[in-house]
Amino acid sequence: MDFVPNIMTPIQKSSISRIPLDILKSARNVIATEAKGLSGSEGHGLKAVKLDEGGYNEVFLISPQTDSSHFNVIEPFVVRLPKKVTLLPYKVVNEVNCISMISSRCPDIPVPEVYAFSSDVPDPFIAQEYIDGNPLSSSWNGYTEDEKRQVAQRVADIVVKMGEMRFDQIGSFTGDVGALLGPTVEGSKLFKGRFKFHSQECYDIGPYKSTKDYVLACYDKEIYYYTHAPTSDIDFGLFENTSLQDFIDQLRAKREQLATSFVAADEPFVLVHGDFNGRNIMMQGLKVRAVLDWEFSGAYPLSEIVGGVGIDVLEVIDDDSERENAKWSQRIMAMVGETARQRGWTEREVEMLVGDGDPVVGHAKMEMFPTSF
Repeated sequence: MDFVPNIMTPIQKSSISRIPLDILKSARNVIATEAKGLSGSEGHGLKAVKLDEGGYNEVFLISPQTDSSHFNVIEPFVVRLPKKVTLLPYKVVNEVNCISMISSRCPDIPVPEVYAFSSDVPDPFIAQEYIDGNPLSSSWNGYTEDEKRQVAQRVADIVVKMGEMRFDQIGSFTGDVGALLGPTVEGSKLFKGRFKFHSQECYDIGPYKSTKDYVLACYDKEIYYYTHAPTSDIDFGLFENTSLQDFIDQLRAKREQLATSFVAADEPFVLVHGDFNGRNIMMQGLKVRAVLDWEFSGAYPLSEIVGGVGIDVLEVIDDDSERENAKWSQRIMAMVGETARQRGWTEREVEMLVGDGDPVVGHAKMEMFPTSF
């Protein structure tokens, strides 16, 4: 096990820059051209191709034009642009610090190298290594059964290694000067305007000394949201059978009950990816080239690595893919348990890792609304 002390020298933007400033500026200009849909997202000796766009980021591949002065100076690289409705600056800081920590503390978990970044609003970005490969989710069906077993074991190894990185608090990698852990960065803190209240002035955003403190803060988040959010943010379609005030009263009553009676399991706090699945595992053949998208990572109870939901290795699009995914998710979890035992884990910790997770924690960290309560 590797206990990670809660101290860290803040990463200075200048200390990790691998790309000249003029090239970064040119890349941003080229991306702006692409975003406007203007002819030829090329210029300044660079070209930009949008690789992906999700709910939280736009991702571009930046490469030099063959006839430019940059051609022999830089390799293609990726620029990730966070969207405005994300937890800035925490999301950028969290991903950069997490990748840096993994690179230094657990190099067996492959991650992309960060070349440069800025967490400054309104123009945050992360420039990072381009991983030449394919997501596991799109590669899976091309493997033989034996190859699937080999890849499944590699995925299981990564899960166990995440579980061997231990911390003394719950939090994301967003700490102030001298501290590694800070406020948590979670998707549930974004939904339907919740990002507006991500502040210590509204509720305790972390870090947390105990699982119980974390659970109570999750309820405080929802109570604050439902008592302060504008009506335009709240989905009143979910309140057909319960009034908003009645639901707020239910949240407060549940929080009071947990404050007096909830006793959390004594679990170690470990590295949790936050979205670990085949879409974020990049492959070259049978080799895991990198695990991507650490923006929602953090230190959480051991049972939250998988959280009782397994690991999706491929996209489920029909009954056949659903059966295939379920079969291999179950096999991977069996491999996770066996690998942990071989590495000297106690049986109690193995059960936490491969079990169904703590239902109280699982519910608390989600968006709360009447039909789920």
